[in-house]
Amino acid sequence: YLSLLNKQMTCFYSIDTNNNKLNLSSGLSNIKINSTPPTVGSYLAGLLEGDGHIILPKFANGKISYPYIAITFVNKDLPLINKLVEMFGGRLRFKNKENAIVWIVNTHKELINLITIINGYLRTPKIIKFNSLIVWLNERYHYNIPIHSADSSSLNSNGWLSGFIEAEGAFKVRYSEKRIDEKTNKVLTKGRIEVRFALEQRKNIGPHNEESYKPIMLKLHSFFCFNTDLRESKHNEGETYWIVEVTSLNRLNLLIEYLNNYPLLTAKRNDFEDWYKVYQLIADKKHLSEDDKLTIKIIKSNMNKKREVFNWDHLVYLNKV
Repeated sequence: YLSLLNKQMTCFYSIDTNNNKLNLSSGLSNIKINSTPPTVGSYLAGLLEGDGHIILPKFANGKISYPYIAITFVNKDLPLINKLVEMFGGRLRFKNKENAIVWIVNTHKELINLITIINGYLRTPKIIKFNSLIVWLNERYHYNIPIHSADSSSLNSNGWLSGFIEAEGAFKVRYSEKRIDEKTNKVLTKGRIEVRFALEQRKNIGPHNEESYKPIMLKLHSFFCFNTDLRESKHNEGETYWIVEVTSLNRLNLLIEYLNNYPLLTAKRNDFEDWYKVYQLIADKKHLSEDDKLTIKIIKSNMNKKREVFNWDHLVYLNKV
C-alpha cells in the first residue's frame, strides 16, 4: 500500500488538467455513472473540503476495511441530505449529542459514482487524500480514473465556493441601539446596523498533515478584491485560523451575484435570504426608520442558531439535475 502512495505522489501534479473529461477504463463498463452537471459536482467538492472526510482503506489481521467518503451536516439539513441520498445513495449516521448527521457513501458503485462526479473540482489540501483513494481504486480494480491537480480556475467559474460556504461561511447581522447616560447625556454606545459575511478555515489540514489552507484562503481574499494581508484569528484553545470577513456593500454584492448563480442548498440558504433583506434595506438607505429598525431586529432574532422556521423550496434546484 505504501508503494501505491509513493506512486500517486509523483503523479498529482504531473497530469494535464486541461482535459477534464473522464477517462474510465473498461473495468468500469458495468458501473453506471450518473450524468450530473458540473455545478453539482463542484458544489459537492466544496462541501467535502469544508465538512467532509475521506477514509482510506486499512489493512489489519489480513483483512481490508473498505474506504468511504463522509460529509457532516447539522440536523436541520435533513431535507437536503435525504435529497442527496435519493440522488447519489449512501446511508446516514445520526449523532444526536452533536446535533449532526453524517452522510456516508461506502458501497463500491456509489463511491465510484461520487468520486467521478467531484473529481477535478477539489481545491484544498484534501485533494492529496482524495487522489490517494483514486490510486488505490485504480490499482485494485484496474480502473483508469484520472488524477487531477487542485482546480485553479476562478472561484466564479463553478459551485465549489457555494459548497465551501455551506460548511465554513456565516451570514451575520449586527444590530445595536444607541445608549446614552441619562445623567450626563454621554453616548455610551453608538447605534449600528450592518451586515457581514465571514469565512474561517484552520491554518493546516490537521495535526498529521501540515499542508496549508492559505492558498485557497488567499484566493477567497482576492475574490472580494482585498488588497490587504490575509487576517488570522485565534480561538478554540489557541488554534489559529485564516479568516476572510467582509462588511463593504460593494464587496458583499460580489458574493450575492455569485450565490444567485450557484445557490446555497442547506438550511443556511434561509439565513442568506434574511441577511439579504437587511443588506437591501441598508443599500437603499431605508434601515434607519423605526419601522425598518424593528424589521431588522426581528430578522436578526430569528437567524442562524435561533431559526425555528425553514423553507426548503430551493431544493427544486436539484430537480433540474
